[in-house]
Amino acid sequence: MKNNRLEYIILYVLVASASLIIATLARLSAVSLGVDNFTAFIVFIVVLCIEVAIYLSIHVVLQGLMLPWIARQLLKVPYFKNKIKSTPPIDKIANQTTEPPSLADIRNEQLQNKAKEREEKLNIALNYTRKTFAPYISDEQIEFLCVNLQLYADKLNLEKLHSIKISKDLSSVDISHFGWNIWNHFSVGKRIEIAHFLKRVFPDILKDVEVESIKSHLKDDELKGIIKIQKSLTEQ
Repeated sequence: MKNNRLEYIILYVLVASASLIIATLARLSAVSLGVDNFTAFIVFIVVLCIEVAIYLSIHVVLQGLMLPWIARQLLKVPYFKNKIKSTPPIDKIANQTTEPPSLADIRNEQLQNKAKEREEKLNIALNYTRKTFAPYISDEQIEFLCVNLQLYADKLNLEKLHSIKISKDLSSVDISHFGWNIWNHFSVGKRIEIAHFLKRVFPDILKDVEVESIKSHLKDDELKGIIKIQKSLTEQ
């Protein structure tokens, strides 16, 4: 903004200086021709007024007629036409300026991110469960087991868990390893909670094992059994 004002000031100074010089030369010419000082002064004023009128006329013509015509001619040139199309109007750029998000927007975004993270984590656990138990239980039982996992992940009422009947190929060690992998993956609650979960979901295979014992031996014999301890379910 300051640069534009300075440019205008320089332009006006140059125009005024040129006009004064020309008007002064006209006055001196009139004096040299033998006219009196008053007439020479009138010549000076008239020439100065004519110069101002000419400048204003040229300025109006250039701004009102010549510049739009030049702009229309430039629009016919592909290079300038593409440049203008690719440059958004100033008012459009101003409208695109967005206000910083409110606290409510930030909270909503965080809640959405948490929900998305929870859904991704649940899907990983469900895929692991289906892959692990597919050879040992029926499709219906697998779906019941997946429902159980959702209840556990959401910390809902474990009284609603479905009991699962599994093949005799799996042992209590396998169930304990499965419980450890699930508990380590979700990181919800204490180990005693996953122990209660296993006891309710697999009552047949764990009927002779106390909950405290399940809790204490979740990670025992890591290399034994069909279901192994995994550091992360995402590394399957």
